[in-house]
Amino acid sequence: MRRISPSLAVFIALSLSTTVASAGEAAKPKGGAPKRPPTSLKSWVMVDPFTISVIQDGGVRGTFTVNFGMVVPDDTLREKAETLMPRLRDAWLRSLSLYASTALRPRRQADVAELAARIQQTADDVLGARGAKVLMAEALVNIPQ
Repeated sequence: MRRISPSLAVFIALSLSTTVASAGEAAKPKGGAPKRPPTSLKSWVMVDPFTISVIQDGGVRGTFTVNFGMVVPDDTLREKAETLMPRLRDAWLRSLSLYASTALRPRRQADVAELAARIQQTADDVLGARGAKVLMAEALVNIPQ
């Protein structure tokens, strides 16, 4: 009886495990489980949370997490908001990064009213019309001392 070298045995085992893993991944539906919106309102537009690095004094000092959504009652404006979501996210990211770098300080809370006004103004500017209402869920500042 002929013996298999250990390196060949490892190669065969890895090849089989990769094939089995690939077959398992192919059986899964694309996109994973559908996201359940936090509300049953048809006017709700989900916005994925932002986590921004707080850059101060030439270095990363902490993180800033912001979570919010929008209520857009007008069907046309809601469709426009969903279509322009990449532009909205880019504008929000630039605005929140500037806020995080200039206004946040260790051991201080974020000014949620100013933050909400900033996010609302950015949404109105990108959409080109008023009618979308930004609803804040969370603003978490983590700047270690």
